[in-house]
Amino acid sequence: MSTHQTAKTQYLSIPSGSTLAYRRLGTGSPGTPLLILTHFRGVMDLFDPLLLNTLAATRSIITVDYSGVGLSTGPVATSVHQSADNILSFLSLLGDVTEIDVLGFSLGGMVAQLVALNADPNLLRVRKLIVAGSTPSAGEGILATPNDDVATWAGGKDITVDAFLTLFFPKTREGDAAGRQWWARIHERSVATSGEEPATWLSAGYLDGGAGLQAQVAQVSAWGNPGASTGLEGSFERLVELKIPVFVANGHDDYMIPTSNSFVMQQKLPNGQLVVYPKSGHGFLFQYAALFAKHALLFLEA
Repeated sequence: MSTHQTAKTQYLSIPSGSTLAYRRLGTGSPGTPLLILTHFRGVMDLFDPLLLNTLAATRSIITVDYSGVGLSTGPVATSVHQSADNILSFLSLLGDVTEIDVLGFSLGGMVAQLVALNADPNLLRVRKLIVAGSTPSAGEGILATPNDDVATWAGGKDITVDAFLTLFFPKTREGDAAGRQWWARIHERSVATSGEEPATWLSAGYLDGGAGLQAQVAQVSAWGNPGASTGLEGSFERLVELKIPVFVANGHDDYMIPTSNSFVMQQKLPNGQLVVYPKSGHGFLFQYAALFAKHALLFLEA
């Protein structure tokens, strides 16, 4: 089986001029592949291998870096709509994907919503959607985080385990242990395992002057702005149109995106279900990687 640690990177150029880096994990089993869309400043090299490999044991998995992020080239998108359009272009050019399941985490959950809502059903069928630790665009009942240090931790020049212990995991002994275990896991992919140099976080060390980081900040800011997240740019008013099964998941106290937003989303979806994981936060899917993978697989295979 091709795993997160061993899979070789492939590249595909899209009409925008960007070249997207991607990988295929798993045994190549038949069935609908599952696309993984990662979080703010995240790259596919640094997604949790325990979660990915558990999913890949029975599913065909596709991971990808957004335009200008990680191993991909081109400009970093400045809107969630633009990110979703890039992903839809990528999927259309793979050549063998006419149906897809999508799992999006955090910023990836926002992109995943627009991939599902904006896809041309004549070209691509989005079969099922998993939205983890995320939120619809601005709308009634959708809240911003009350924690005023989120931007400082998430936008720092140097991304350390301490940032993630604050943003992703609860401030408990169990949360600290889970966070440090996850931090060790996400560094398992290396030259030794894959033969490839791993990518770093977007705008790590501000080597790009922080340009990539600011582009993703613009995405999130517009998503939360009622005047900038209408029509194809947003999801809140269109969730009722999303007839496909949607699995909404979060930790019981998300430090970055209030957990209550997940409840609002589930209530607006015609075919949505919600699971909230105990004693966890934004990074619940890493704290409960094996359990969340089991729940995701049950949902996808139902």
